[in-house]
Amino acid sequence: MILIVDDESGIRHFVRAALEMAGYTVEEAAGTAEALSLLDHTRPELLITDVVMPEMNGFKLAAHAHRLYPTLSVIFMTGYSAQYEAELSGTIYLAKPFTVSTLLSAVESAIGLPHGRVGG
Repeated sequence: MILIVDDESGIRHFVRAALEMAGYTVEEAAGTAEALSLLDHTRPELLITDVVMPEMNGFKLAAHAHRLYPTLSVIFMTGYSAQYEAELSGTIYLAKPFTVSTLLSAVESAIGLPHGRVGG
């Protein structure tokens, strides 16, 4: 299962639709509070999270998820990649806007990572 976290519903729906069309099982959360609740009782194979969200940024969410599931792979999404260059270094991230093929390539790369990557 892949967990998508983004406060923008359009992004969540785009990512979910693309991943489900590719055969993945997907859950989505509209924010970090909802994501934390899902993480407490669901172990995703992959976390795809926006970097900039109102409650908690994606780096902190990923760090929390990684404490629960140390081998969890993470993909960050952001429209502000230049502002977060240091935090995104060594991670898999998608610069918004992105295409379905870019998304699917990132997912394939992330799932193939042996120990997951968490930035920040």
